[in-house]
Formats: sequence, C-alpha cells, structure tokens
Amino acid sequence: MGRLLFRKLSPRSRWLQTVGQYGEGAFLYLFWLISRQLSPEHASACGHRLIRWLGPKTHKHRQINRNLQLAFPELDDGQRESLALDIWGNFGAVMAEYPHLRTITAGGSPPFVDRVIDRSACKILESRQPAIYVTAHIGNWELVGSTITHLGIPFSVLYSPQPNPVLERMIQQQRNLPGYHFISKTNGIRQLVRHMRAGHSIGMLSDQRVDSGKPVPFFGHNAWTTTSPASLALKLNCPLIPVQIERTGNARFRAIFHRPLINGSETDREKNPVEITAELNHLFEHWIRQQPGQWACIKRRWNTVTP
Repeated sequence: MGRLLFRKLSPRSRWLQTVGQYGEGAFLYLFWLISRQLSPEHASACGHRLIRWLGPKTHKHRQINRNLQLAFPELDDGQRESLALDIWGNFGAVMAEYPHLRTITAGGSPPFVDRVIDRSACKILESRQPAIYVTAHIGNWELVGSTITHLGIPFSVLYSPQPNPVLERMIQQQRNLPGYHFISKTNGIRQLVRHMRAGHSIGMLSDQRVDSGKPVPFFGHNAWTTTSPASLALKLNCPLIPVQIERTGNARFRAIFHRPLINGSETDREKNPVEITAELNHLFEHWIRQQPGQWACIKRRWNTVTP
C-alpha cells in the first residue's frame, strides 16, 4: 500500500530504506489512528477527501491516466483527469475503512453491506461447499473475505505481501478476523489446495498484471492475466463464483454474488481455463464501466505503451 503513495527507495541505501519504511508506517499509523476515532461513514468520507487531494501529487497518478487512456480512449483529458480523482478518492476511502472492517461487515442498521446473491451461488453459500470466490480491485475488495467469513464459511485468501514489512504487519493486523486466513503467493497454490481439501473456500483477486499469466483481452487489449482461479476450480472440481463489491455511499456497499462461471460438475472438466478467464475479464469490464471511479487501476495493467 505504501508503494502507491511513495516512490521505491534505492536498495543501495539500507539505512535510508529502513527510515523510509518506518516513515510509511508512521504515516499509515497516524491515518488509521484518526480514522479509528471517527464513525465508519466519517472515516470513509475523510479518507476520500484526503487521498483525492494527495494522490494526484504522487508518481502513481501518471500510471492511472495511462490505464484510463487504454481502457477509455473516448474520454478527453479533462474527463480522464476527473475520473482519476474519483479513483484516488475511492482508494482513500478504502484505506480509511480498514480500522472499521469488522463493524462494516457485521454492524449497522441498516447494514453497511447489502448482499445480493444469485440463486445458484446462494445454494453453494448455504451448504458451505468449498468454492473459489474471485473479485477485482473495485469498491472495497477487502469486504469479500470478511463478508464470506461473517456467513460462517472458513475462508483463505491468496495475496501479495507488502514489500515494506512494517506496512505488512499493520495491514495484517487490520485483516485479523475469525476464520479468515491469508496465504502468500510464494508457493501459495499448494497451500490453497490443502486449505480447500480441509473445507475452506478460497478468495483470489485476478484483475492485476501477472507476467507468468496468459494474454487475455481486457478493454480491447491483451493483458497478462492469471488463469489460476479457473485452473484451480477445474482441477478441484469446485465452483468459481465472481463477487462484486459496489460502493453505494460512505462505508456503504452492495456485495453481489454472481452466477458461478464453474459449477463444480463433471461437465465443467471440458472447459478451457483461458476461455473462462476471458469471460471473467469481460465481467470485470462490465463492473468497471458501471462504476469506473471505483476501480483501483493504480498499477500497470497492460504492457502496451501509450503516447
């Protein structure tokens, strides 16, 4: 998370790197300390305003504009800049909501998270059948796991650890919820298989560039995309369910469990992982076009170079 707001420090200067890591941690600690004193709604609104102002001043702003230029070539410079500000604002709201994840998932009247569940997905959730739930960096993606564990389903998530160990410890403390396990991507697939065979469902974010993946169309451009969710679902003969988190207000969300792309039946074994991944990318496109300002496109998604 810190790398989104700060440039990577030179590895040649070990002491400077250490100071920078603790500096990032201090910034996030102060940010969360203030957010924790506020209600979830006020924390979300304040985080939105702060990072909407701060984000464009960082080195990542240019990358957001490059991604938007590829995804939405019909936009002019002014429209693209306005959308980039919305993206920073949503990211700031997500950051401010970390200290309130438990409350957002389980509390509120009306609830902070409304659930909309496809009939086929509902049967899988009610039976607690191990499944793979896949999502994208849209809305507040952290709520996928906490929403599923709140339903009493053991859940394990494959994730990329932060390069800054200080931030890594801080973020994992915020994610520490009962029945919620995190598995590092390093040799993570083997661990995921073990967790699934032990009755856990699996969560995966598959909308970012993976150089070891396959070139799959995304907004009309081939993007290196992991096929692991589809491959794993086919290998283990389990359902693959897309989950969309849509922000409806400050700390208010709609969690949409879509129709399974793989049902876990014998007939699914004939399906192609790349074709399923292309279908998933198309679904992500649809979600993003509905709410483009909620898409955290802060990292490089395509190898294509824009002018």
